[in-house]
Amino acid sequence: MKSISPEAARVRLTLDLSQRLNAIVDRIAAENESSKADVLRFAIEFLSAATEAKRSGMHVGAWKEEDGNRREREFVGI
Repeated sequence: MKSISPEAARVRLTLDLSQRLNAIVDRIAAENESSKADVLRFAIEFLSAATEAKRSGMHVGAWKEEDGNRREREFVGI
């Protein structure tokens, strides 16, 4: 029995984005020297990890320590 290669197991999607979201994806792709598809794949993985963290009772956010001060931003709605 033949095994299915990872490439053969892929699914192709068609996605409609607003001009604003398309510009955001373009900017992120350029900043990271990656493709738009890679940006969207990463975003899905990131949202999946954040959702799992929330499900486990964790907070999801970002923070920055600067000059002894901590700036925090919690991501809600995840």
